[in-house]
Amino acid sequence: MQAAIQKDLAHALNQSARRINNLLNEELKNYHIYASQYQLLVNIKRYHGESSQKLAQILNIKPAAVSRTLKVLVDKELITRQTATDHRAYQLEITNKGNSLLQELAKRDTTIFANYFGHLTASEVEQLLSLVKKLNY
Repeated sequence: MQAAIQKDLAHALNQSARRINNLLNEELKNYHIYASQYQLLVNIKRYHGESSQKLAQILNIKPAAVSRTLKVLVDKELITRQTATDHRAYQLEITNKGNSLLQELAKRDTTIFANYFGHLTASEVEQLLSLVKKLNY
């Protein structure tokens, strides 16, 4: 029985992640940015000055996927890449355009997340976060 519950839980977590991703993509389409690009932009700000390799490691994303997404963000003039001491690594900086977009979108994602998690109490949200973090580390 435990295996069935674990499968159901894995499916439910996957469906929740997809639903959040779809909600974000729907909200972001007017800004011509996808949820994956937005999440990387948010994390570039959070982990200011980190290299793309370090971000890939922190976020548990394949370096090739990070590189592809970074190229899109550079092309959209949302970030710049500064050459670091290691010529294969780059320091990532958010541009003024990127910061403006982040400020505007922060209001929207707050609303999305409030609606999505709104039927949970603050304590339940904290407990869920704690449990998911425990699974991821």
